Amino acid sequence: MLFRLLILSFGLLVAPACFGHPEWKEASCIGVLDEQNKFSFTIKFDIPSFLVGKLPKEATVQELDDLMFDEGRLPAAYALRPDKFKERFVIKADGKVLSVRILNFPTAAEIKAQSARQGEADRYPVLMNVKAEVQIPADTTKVEVLFPAELGTVFTNLRRGMEYQVVMAVIPHEPGDFVIGDEKSGQVDELPWYAHVKAFLVGLLGDGFAHVIPSGWDHCLFMMAMFLGAASLRQALSRSLIFTVGHSITLTAVALGYLGQVGLWIEPVIALTIGLGGLMAYLGKASHRQMLLIPATFGLVHGLGFAAAVSDRLKDWDRASIVKILVGFNLGVELAQVAVILAVALVLTLIARTRIPQLPLRRALCLSVAIAGFGIMAYRILDLAGVV
Repeated sequence: MLFRLLILSFGLLVAPACFGHPEWKEASCIGVLDEQNKFSFTIKFDIPSFLVGKLPKEATVQELDDLMFDEGRLPAAYALRPDKFKERFVIKADGKVLSVRILNFPTAAEIKAQSARQGEADRYPVLMNVKAEVQIPADTTKVEVLFPAELGTVFTNLRRGMEYQVVMAVIPHEPGDFVIGDEKSGQVDELPWYAHVKAFLVGLLGDGFAHVIPSGWDHCLFMMAMFLGAASLRQALSRSLIFTVGHSITLTAVALGYLGQVGLWIEPVIALTIGLGGLMAYLGKASHRQMLLIPATFGLVHGLGFAAAVSDRLKDWDRASIVKILVGFNLGVELAQVAVILAVALVLTLIARTRIPQLPLRRALCLSVAIAGFGIMAYRILDLAGVV
């Protein structure tokens, strides 16, 4: 009876977290500096979450619905936020703040129309472009770009014609540096190595990490199943690495155009892999070799889900930049997976010091993951069918 209550409680607590927020996507920016020193920016981000003043991953469906459907709420919010965007989108040339001109910010009617075109099931996020430009002084050596904090991490590609570009992940409250010349020669100068390392570690790794913790609760469930079905911590970590290799393959293939875009059908399939992972860990009959093939196969499926979230924002980027972003993203995901496995291991180690029997507890947790996975699958199927 105790374990039945544990399973029920676990399912009730975990399942809502897996679909409590709309599918969110990071912001991206393309900036081009032309021969007349005019810097043009195209920033693509989720407009409704910005209008409510929250990060896309933190804005709830209810808050977004209140904004979009309460009469007068959207126009009222819209009246304030474009000015806030201009105020918080800061461009500096050698430390001096420049005047930014907003060329286009989607109107309230355009935002609502775009949401309606996406359909009832996919009305959020509403990713739209804001265009801005700024005139850079001719003798500028370094440009700093600071985005509004509500955009979160912004994948940024700053270019100077066809000769020079910098790819970075600009995190909130931290400017992205674009070195465009040398004080003595006026020639293009590459960013110092430590600036690239900072952008890679803090931005790209952080974004991959955030896709699992705190946003990817379904991903965390799968990692829990991998750990519970392993004979040791080392075995669990090896399965996590194999899983990462699997999802890296399909994610990269879609992002580089070798595979077509993924539809929403992938979401219930991902939930199915969670249910199967928990069930196989509960049964405990698979061999170690089989339990290495299973994470690789399931990783291929999860990679398609990641691709649906990130590939559409990489279409304007060159292949070298895409590979760089994906390497950082996948490493961030792997770090988050390791964190989940270590956290579960720590909790079970602490519980082992009590009188609670370990084997029944682990089996109960495996069964809980299986029930949660199959439950999420059913919910997502019903959601695709328009029933919920």
